[in-house]
Amino acid sequence: MDSNTMLDCSWVDGDLLLSILKAEQHGSAEIKIVDFNVEAATKKGDNYASEMYRADLEYERDGEHVKCRRILKVIPSGEIQRMIMEKNSIFPREIAVYRDILPKIHSLLESIGDSTLISPKCIFTTDDPKTMLVFEDIKDAGFQMVDRKLGLDLEHSKLVIGKLAKLHACSAVIYQSNPAVMDPVLEGAISTNPERQDFLEFYRMCSRQVAQLVKSWNDPTYNHLLERLENLPKTIISRGVQVYTRDDSCFNVLNHDDVWTNNMMFKYGEKSVEDVLLFDYQLAYYGSPGVDLNYFLNAAVQEAVREKHWLELIRDYHSILKSTLEELDYSGRIPSLEDIHVEIIRKGFHRVNAVLCLLPIAFMERTENAEMDVFLQESEAGQAFRKQIFSNPRLEGILKRALVQYNQLGYFD
Repeated sequence: MDSNTMLDCSWVDGDLLLSILKAEQHGSAEIKIVDFNVEAATKKGDNYASEMYRADLEYERDGEHVKCRRILKVIPSGEIQRMIMEKNSIFPREIAVYRDILPKIHSLLESIGDSTLISPKCIFTTDDPKTMLVFEDIKDAGFQMVDRKLGLDLEHSKLVIGKLAKLHACSAVIYQSNPAVMDPVLEGAISTNPERQDFLEFYRMCSRQVAQLVKSWNDPTYNHLLERLENLPKTIISRGVQVYTRDDSCFNVLNHDDVWTNNMMFKYGEKSVEDVLLFDYQLAYYGSPGVDLNYFLNAAVQEAVREKHWLELIRDYHSILKSTLEELDYSGRIPSLEDIHVEIIRKGFHRVNAVLCLLPIAFMERTENAEMDVFLQESEAGQAFRKQIFSNPRLEGILKRALVQYNQLGYFD
């Protein structure tokens, strides 16, 4: 049991690790594990849709002594979480992205002499003894997390925007020649599918909590918003469905669909940040690029940077998107900068999901009850946990400004 996160690591045994190593070598080498150690790879409050383990391994391969480190991303053990993951095919979706789509994207970039790596390579997947994906530990290559509570400055944001533009461009090219490869990501995170309604209560809970928070301010300035916010739980799902309704006459791409600080790691040089890798494609969705752009710019970028550099970041995105599509000889219509702005407006309600549902979690301090199972409960513990998250003083100013703006944009109508 890891004391930092209370994750049970004992099930990760030598037999499992040996099967991972053999799969990496395609069974071509004689492997014997000498020693290993397994611990939680993340802290409580950092991951809600998976459990992360780090395995340090020493083994002999054809007589050679080797050391390596692997990251195991595993389906959650919490009852509510696991049920939601399984009913929504979250892990099969992510496996399909890493196995079938990202290698094609990296091959396309290599074909035009672009050595950009958008995401870490997945080296193994299995359902036994639990559903999991296995990765090399990119910490070994110098990548590190940033503080999710601080958000991204302009330099970091520009790196992410560039990676998103290349991801989007390559996926559009792939879809032209092989649309079937996107089948696992055609349905969005919010849908009318009766089999995928369980997690949607999360959005209603968040919107109800925001309404309660605004009421607790006792600020007459926000009285005109209160009635609309109290009605939001009734409309947030239908508006979310519109975000994830694809228009095949428009330019569509593979959206990462969860682009916030906990799903990226950065590499630093002596004076500046040099690279970023994106990971966690559990919500990946093929549709309007406005989905990723709205979410990233509102959930990950510092408020001051967003307000001052919004247009600059979108122009950067379009410039890289356009040049990548041209180099790849994309035969479809390349969207103009104006088209991208239109997509951001069309999918603008996604800002509500980013700020009202994700940002409170991003700003949350680590606590012992930082479990999504607790958040989703209607128990006293669940209610107390949600109140604690949404009452964060660092969040209040951002929420106040966002609520006024979103009301002016008509998102609460």
